[in-house]
Amino acid sequence: MPYQKGEGPSVVIALGGNALGNTPQEQLALVKNTAKHIVDMVGEGTNVVVSHGNGPQVGMINNAFAYASQHDGKTPEMPFPEAGAMSQGYIGYQLSQAIL
Repeated sequence: MPYQKGEGPSVVIALGGNALGNTPQEQLALVKNTAKHIVDMVGEGTNVVVSHGNGPQVGMINNAFAYASQHDGKTPEMPFPEAGAMSQGYIGYQLSQAIL
């Protein structure tokens, strides 16, 4: 979908990492609910910019890799920058899928 500037006001929606839940399942449910409101705002002509945090999600990814690394000996530990990139990717993916 190409970008089209609406006639209405512009808003920035900042989703803190803690606002996205504590489990992947909870995050998906919260993202879907949030997306409904974003779609409504855009439908009313509001220009929307979405940003998000990811601290808790980075921690979950890091802990999962650390646990797997300790228990199977094959999984590498995941450095924080890469865990951050992974979380940004899946949060962005979930938001875009929920908006579509």
